[in-house]
Amino acid sequence: MSEELFKDDKLAVAVKAAAADEIKRAYCALGWVPEDEYADGSYRDIIHMDFSRPHLIAGKDRLQLLQVRYEVALNFIARARRRVGARAAVIAALLIILGTALITFGAISVAFAPSGVLVGSGIALIISGAIFFFLAVYCCRLLYSRDRERYSSIVSILQANISSIISEAANITGVRYED
Repeated sequence: MSEELFKDDKLAVAVKAAAADEIKRAYCALGWVPEDEYADGSYRDIIHMDFSRPHLIAGKDRLQLLQVRYEVALNFIARARRRVGARAAVIAALLIILGTALITFGAISVAFAPSGVLVGSGIALIISGAIFFFLAVYCCRLLYSRDRERYSSIVSILQANISSIISEAANITGVRYED
Protein backbone atom coordinates (compact mmCIF):
# COMPACT_ATOMS: atom_id res chain seq x y z
CA MET A 1 0.00 0.00 0.00
CA SER A 2 2.69 2.54 0.98
CA GLU A 3 4.75 1.67 -2.10
CA GLU A 4 1.76 2.42 -4.30
CA LEU A 5 1.08 5.68 -2.46
CA PHE A 6 4.61 7.01 -3.00
CA LYS A 7 5.20 5.67 -6.50
CA ASP A 8 5.12 9.05 -8.23
CA ASP A 9 5.49 12.65 -7.09
CA LYS A 10 3.01 15.11 -8.54
CA LEU A 11 3.42 18.80 -9.32
CA ALA A 12 0.86 21.32 -10.53
CA VAL A 13 1.92 24.78 -11.71
CA ALA A 14 0.09 27.76 -13.13
CA VAL A 15 2.15 30.02 -15.39
CA LYS A 16 1.75 32.87 -17.85
CA ALA A 17 1.04 31.57 -21.34
CA ALA A 18 4.04 33.44 -22.76
CA ALA A 19 6.44 31.56 -20.47
CA ALA A 20 4.74 28.15 -20.55
CA ASP A 21 7.08 26.45 -23.04
CA GLU A 22 10.22 27.67 -21.30
CA ILE A 23 8.96 26.59 -17.90
CA LYS A 24 7.84 23.21 -19.23
CA ARG A 25 11.31 22.58 -20.66
CA ALA A 26 12.91 23.61 -17.35
CA TYR A 27 10.71 21.27 -15.32
CA CYS A 28 11.46 18.48 -17.77
CA ALA A 29 15.16 19.10 -17.18
CA LEU A 30 14.43 18.83 -13.46
CA GLY A 31 13.08 15.34 -14.07
CA TRP A 32 9.37 16.12 -14.27
CA VAL A 33 7.25 14.55 -17.01
CA PRO A 34 4.33 16.61 -18.35
CA GLU A 35 0.98 14.88 -17.85
CA ASP A 36 -1.61 17.53 -18.64
CA GLU A 37 -1.78 21.11 -19.83
CA TYR A 38 -4.93 23.22 -19.90
CA ALA A 39 -6.02 26.84 -20.05
CA ASP A 40 -7.37 28.61 -17.01
CA GLY A 41 -11.13 29.03 -16.91
CA SER A 42 -10.99 32.64 -15.71
CA TYR A 43 -7.76 34.10 -17.08
CA ARG A 44 -6.80 33.90 -20.74
CA ASP A 45 -3.06 34.32 -20.15
CA ILE A 46 -2.69 31.53 -17.55
CA ILE A 47 -1.81 27.93 -18.38
CA HIS A 48 -2.04 25.09 -15.84
CA MET A 49 0.42 22.23 -16.16
CA ASP A 50 0.51 18.95 -14.26
CA PHE A 51 3.73 16.97 -13.96
CA SER A 52 4.79 13.69 -12.41
CA ARG A 53 8.14 12.21 -11.51
CA PRO A 54 9.11 8.86 -10.01
CA HIS A 55 9.43 9.17 -6.26
CA LEU A 56 12.68 7.26 -6.20
CA ILE A 57 15.15 8.87 -8.61
CA ALA A 58 18.87 9.40 -8.44
CA GLY A 59 19.91 12.84 -7.19
CA LYS A 60 16.43 13.71 -5.97
CA ASP A 61 17.64 15.87 -3.08
CA ARG A 62 19.84 17.94 -5.36
CA LEU A 63 17.05 18.20 -7.95
CA GLN A 64 14.65 19.48 -5.30
CA LEU A 65 17.18 22.08 -4.19
CA LEU A 66 17.74 23.14 -7.80
CA GLN A 67 13.98 23.34 -8.34
CA VAL A 68 13.59 25.64 -5.33
CA ARG A 69 16.43 27.84 -6.58
CA TYR A 70 14.87 27.92 -10.04
CA GLU A 71 11.47 28.94 -8.69
CA VAL A 72 12.99 31.61 -6.42
CA ALA A 73 14.91 33.06 -9.37
CA LEU A 74 11.72 33.09 -11.49
CA ASN A 75 9.87 34.91 -8.72
CA PHE A 76 12.65 37.50 -8.41
CA ILE A 77 12.60 38.07 -12.18
CA ALA A 78 8.85 38.64 -12.11
CA ARG A 79 9.21 41.02 -9.17
CA ALA A 80 12.01 42.95 -10.89
CA ARG A 81 9.94 43.32 -14.07
CA ARG A 82 6.97 44.60 -12.07
CA ARG A 83 9.07 47.17 -10.24
CA VAL A 84 10.54 48.86 -13.31
CA GLY A 85 7.91 51.57 -13.52
CA ALA A 86 6.61 51.55 -9.94
CA ARG A 87 8.89 54.20 -8.43
CA ALA A 88 8.48 56.52 -11.39
CA ALA A 89 4.69 56.17 -11.27
CA VAL A 90 4.50 56.97 -7.55
CA ILE A 91 6.75 60.03 -7.80
CA ALA A 92 4.92 61.28 -10.89
CA ALA A 93 1.53 60.81 -9.22
CA LEU A 94 2.63 62.74 -6.13
CA LEU A 95 4.05 65.60 -8.20
CA ILE A 96 0.91 65.74 -10.35
CA ILE A 97 -1.29 65.87 -7.25
CA LEU A 98 0.83 68.69 -5.84
CA GLY A 99 0.74 70.53 -9.16
CA THR A 100 -3.01 70.15 -9.42
CA ALA A 101 -3.47 71.42 -5.87
CA LEU A 102 -1.28 74.46 -6.55
CA ILE A 103 -3.09 75.27 -9.81
CA THR A 104 -6.48 74.88 -8.15
CA PHE A 105 -5.53 77.03 -5.17
CA GLY A 106 -3.97 79.60 -7.50
CA ALA A 107 -7.09 79.72 -9.67
CA ILE A 108 -9.28 80.18 -6.61
CA SER A 109 -6.96 82.93 -5.36
CA VAL A 110 -7.13 84.75 -8.71
CA ALA A 111 -10.91 84.35 -8.99
CA PHE A 112 -11.71 85.66 -5.54
CA ALA A 113 -8.79 88.06 -4.97
CA PRO A 114 -9.76 91.37 -3.40
CA SER A 115 -6.36 92.91 -4.20
CA GLY A 116 -3.64 92.84 -6.85
CA VAL A 117 -1.18 91.16 -4.47
CA LEU A 118 -3.42 88.09 -4.16
CA VAL A 119 -3.89 87.99 -7.94
CA GLY A 120 -0.11 87.98 -8.35
CA SER A 121 0.35 85.26 -5.75
CA GLY A 122 -2.44 83.23 -7.43
CA ILE A 123 -0.66 83.48 -10.76
CA ALA A 124 2.58 82.45 -9.06
CA LEU A 125 0.81 79.39 -7.63
CA ILE A 126 -0.55 78.48 -11.08
CA ILE A 127 2.94 78.78 -12.58
CA SER A 128 4.36 76.70 -9.71
CA GLY A 129 1.73 74.03 -10.36
CA ALA A 130 2.64 73.94 -14.05
CA ILE A 131 6.31 73.55 -13.08
CA PHE A 132 5.33 70.54 -10.95
CA PHE A 133 3.73 68.96 -14.04
CA PHE A 134 6.93 69.39 -16.05
CA LEU A 135 8.95 68.16 -13.07
CA ALA A 136 6.72 65.08 -12.90
CA VAL A 137 7.39 64.27 -16.56
CA TYR A 138 11.14 64.81 -16.19
CA CYS A 139 11.41 62.77 -12.97
CA CYS A 140 9.25 60.01 -14.37
CA ARG A 141 11.42 59.60 -17.47
CA LEU A 142 14.63 59.77 -15.45
CA LEU A 143 13.53 57.29 -12.78
CA TYR A 144 12.04 54.91 -15.32
CA SER A 145 15.22 54.77 -17.40
CA ARG A 146 17.39 54.27 -14.31
CA ASP A 147 15.14 51.56 -12.90
CA ARG A 148 14.87 49.83 -16.28
CA GLU A 149 18.66 49.69 -16.51
CA ARG A 150 19.04 48.54 -12.91
CA TYR A 151 16.39 45.84 -13.09
CA SER A 152 17.56 44.70 -16.52
CA SER A 153 20.97 43.92 -15.07
CA ILE A 154 19.33 42.05 -12.18
CA VAL A 155 17.19 40.04 -14.62
CA SER A 156 20.20 39.15 -16.77
CA ILE A 157 22.11 37.90 -13.73
CA LEU A 158 19.11 35.84 -12.62
CA GLN A 159 18.66 34.40 -16.12
CA ALA A 160 22.32 33.33 -16.13
CA ASN A 161 21.73 31.75 -12.72
CA ILE A 162 18.66 29.92 -14.05
CA SER A 163 20.66 28.68 -17.02
CA SER A 164 23.31 27.17 -14.75
CA ILE A 165 20.63 25.64 -12.49
CA ILE A 166 18.86 24.00 -15.40
CA SER A 167 22.07 22.75 -17.01
CA GLU A 168 23.11 21.15 -13.69
CA ALA A 169 19.67 19.55 -13.39
CA ALA A 170 19.88 18.30 -16.97
CA ASN A 171 23.24 16.69 -16.15
CA ILE A 172 21.68 14.89 -13.18
CA THR A 173 18.57 13.69 -15.04
CA GLY A 174 20.19 13.14 -18.40
CA VAL A 175 17.48 15.19 -20.11
CA ARG A 176 18.76 17.26 -23.01
CA TYR A 177 18.15 20.97 -22.47
CA GLU A 178 19.14 23.76 -24.82
CA ASP A 179 18.71 27.49 -24.15
